[in-house]
Amino acid sequence: MSKMNRKRPPLGIFPRHLHDEKRMEHIVEAIGRFTAVEKVIPPDWVEEYNELAERHQNSRS
Repeated sequence: MSKMNRKRPPLGIFPRHLHDEKRMEHIVEAIGRFTAVEKVIPPDWVEEYNELAERHQNSRS
């Protein structure tokens, strides 16, 4: 059977813990860019970061 004819399962989703880790990195980078130009950090960024950090911390317990 050729490679073109082989059936593959559909692509799934990125694991949540990896998604959350990457999202936390993006939030930290964005906050860094805002603080570099002395802009106010949107409160929802801080809230989301804290939620993700708490989830991550609880998953390690």
